[in-house]
Amino acid sequence: MLKNLLAVCIAITAMLFPSLLSAADAKEYQLQKDDTVKMIVFQEEELSRESQIGKSGFVSFPLIGNVKLIGKTLKEAEAEIKGLYEKDYLVNAQVNLSVVGYADKWVIVGGDVRSPGTIRYPEEGALDLRGAVAQAGGVTETADTSSIVVRSKSGAIVRYNLQSSGSKVLKHGDSITVPRSTLKQSSITVSGNVRNPGIVNFPKTGKLDILTAIAQAGDFDRIANKKDVIVSRSGRRILVSLRDIKSSKAKMFYMQPGDIVIVQESRF
Repeated sequence: MLKNLLAVCIAITAMLFPSLLSAADAKEYQLQKDDTVKMIVFQEEELSRESQIGKSGFVSFPLIGNVKLIGKTLKEAEAEIKGLYEKDYLVNAQVNLSVVGYADKWVIVGGDVRSPGTIRYPEEGALDLRGAVAQAGGVTETADTSSIVVRSKSGAIVRYNLQSSGSKVLKHGDSITVPRSTLKQSSITVSGNVRNPGIVNFPKTGKLDILTAIAQAGDFDRIANKKDVIVSRSGRRILVSLRDIKSSKAKMFYMQPGDIVIVQESRF
């Protein structure tokens, strides 16, 4: 009877406080950028701290300074913090670390869809290619669904057929671009961290430089790397320094039909 009552109490607590995830409840969850964590040290109120994990992956704690949390489970992070406090400051430190806010997860859908933009990844379950395209309003009449470009946060590019590979599970940070079938020979694709990723058409003059191409894709978003971009051309990856072009240290880079411009996230 007591055992069953305890199980019910735990279940009710989990439903009422889903955001307070303890190490025991999420042994396998790995902390990531933009997660907000709260640390409590028993009988040491002045050491309590609530902080968001930044791009560096570190969080600053009282007395012990910066501790890298990104990629660690809560249990691993607790153990490291406990060890640092016990090394120089406390005896038998009782540290509790919890997640009080999770980083938003998202994918970007652009190109020949009716409502291009950012799609939030569900908190539970998965998001597949077909579902992401549907949430972007579905494809337009001119879309080429046989060669949809999916770019991961690491920069890897894979093409998928929506009909045969629509169940492909996407990951946080993926960028999906639906190309336009009738303009393959007179357009390029701009993907990644721009405001309106998708198809950019060549002007009537036939020349399109990389700065103009990015501008036509809505320009950089707030977290874009504005110093250099990658251009995928006929299976080759070309690193283009926008900083050198703007300072006249390098010649202007001109696009070719079928190019894919990849604007990555800034590391700083």
